[in-house]
Amino acid sequence: MSIKEILIAIFARIDVKHKWQQDFLLELFELVYSIQGRLTFENMARYSKFNESTFRRNFKKVFDWLGFNWEVLDWGGLDFSNPVIAAIDCSYLPKAGKSTYGLDKFFSSVAGKAKKGLEISLLSLIDTISGMAWALDVKQTPSALSAKEGNSNDYTRIDFYMEQIIKLKKRLQAVRYFVADGYYAKLKVFTTMELMHKDLITKFRPDANLRYLYTGPSEKRRGRPTQFAGKVIWKSLDLSKWDHIGADEKYAYLEIYTLVLNSPHYKRNFRIVLLHNTKTNKYILLACTDIDLSARLIVRYYQLRFKIEFLFRDAKQFCGLTHCQARSKEALDFHFNMSLAAVNLLQLQMKLDPTINSMNSFVRKAYNTRLVAWLFSQLSDEAEFDINHPKVQKALNLGAIRA
Repeated sequence: MSIKEILIAIFARIDVKHKWQQDFLLELFELVYSIQGRLTFENMARYSKFNESTFRRNFKKVFDWLGFNWEVLDWGGLDFSNPVIAAIDCSYLPKAGKSTYGLDKFFSSVAGKAKKGLEISLLSLIDTISGMAWALDVKQTPSALSAKEGNSNDYTRIDFYMEQIIKLKKRLQAVRYFVADGYYAKLKVFTTMELMHKDLITKFRPDANLRYLYTGPSEKRRGRPTQFAGKVIWKSLDLSKWDHIGADEKYAYLEIYTLVLNSPHYKRNFRIVLLHNTKTNKYILLACTDIDLSARLIVRYYQLRFKIEFLFRDAKQFCGLTHCQARSKEALDFHFNMSLAAVNLLQLQMKLDPTINSMNSFVRKAYNTRLVAWLFSQLSDEAEFDINHPKVQKALNLGAIRA
């Protein structure tokens, strides 16, 4: 099926009532893959039957992007019969201007510091068998929110991120495990997960304040039974107290150790997984709120968390995530959601058509197809071409990776 056929089928399922919006979105998604240069209103108008003001106007319209992404996943993108985990992460987007909504200082992992720009929060679903991630919900982080957790009365960025998850509770009933990087190791996050009856897998600092659980014999004395057996001293760590699981299946130089420890700060127990790098003699700590989950699954799920980064990468490289020309909240939201939805559509197309080798090849062929169609449209009305002819196919695949 082509992208256009998939879109028409999805529109019928999410009940897009206005014909003009269907026509606009069909044209928009065709443009995303087939034009050269940035996805700005002016540049899209150069390749489109619509003018610049039409793009500006329609980018401020409301569209059910969550329902759209869900239909893409349900259409065949995500196999819900396999175990599915959810991943949440943020991405910094460069943006200039004084009047742009959400403009603030956000952390850029590329620069390694906070920079002025925009930020989006993405919740994705990951198939643990195929390892493919799919964008589900995109929200732009508002400005003037503290990056610190704050107390229970403070509304910070962490509260905003958790609201995004809470609003999707009905959609996430079949998902138990969430994965997030170390920034999300916050009391508010653990509390939200507990209230939703979900479990979080995250990363702790290498000097995290943790203590051993007391597992010795019960003492016959009055008072509260002994719960803890001392603090974990990381500088002189005794690994004989830990359960040695063995080498990691993916990276043989990583030795896996695990133990259930208590955190005084978070006031709860965690399944802690210590990954010892035998090459560098360093370690990282993974923490899971489900103390019964196996250490190998914790490691595998956290390794799959990185798949969300591919969504950001592909949206920036192929679908114009950082190209938005607008300044209003509505237009920015439309652009960010459109960009990640376009990645979902591309992944679905690649899954349905094994001959597509990469997103780069698909985008290249889409541009060639648009160019050839335009060239023939400039000839006489009788001029026609067979798109399946070998010579035409050779022209359409110019620059694309050959199978």
